[in-house]
Amino acid sequence: MTLALVLFASGCSVGQPEIKYGSSECAHCRMNVVDAKFGAAIVTTKGRTYVFDAPECMVPFVGPNGQLVQQEVGGWYVSDFAHPGTLIDATKALYLHAPTLKSPMRGNVAAFATDDERKEAQKHFPGELMDWPAVQKLFSDE
Repeated sequence: MTLALVLFASGCSVGQPEIKYGSSECAHCRMNVVDAKFGAAIVTTKGRTYVFDAPECMVPFVGPNGQLVQQEVGGWYVSDFAHPGTLIDATKALYLHAPTLKSPMRGNVAAFATDDERKEAQKHFPGELMDWPAVQKLFSDE
């Protein structure tokens, strides 16, 4: 009985999503997700994964005008610009908004796991330092 409960509970947990660059389709704009520096994903509380080509497609997917409501989101993930293809927690990531970043949908926001890597990128891509609430505000449809 205990083993069955453990197996059931582990089956409902939210896990790390996977983006298949070159073949995954963005849930918001329907373009192929190809740039591993900007990919993003949401895992719902029920374990379903939605993949996006960049944060600018992920953010408006959730909310009053989106496909999901905030309560359905179990995890937000963004690709670490300094380590393309490595997904990190979007709510804890550090962001850089710069026109020269040229993200797939031209939101031009990159995510970083560390402030040192973000500051190093800012030397090459001058722009505004942001946190998750600022990124949500920037791309919100509200």
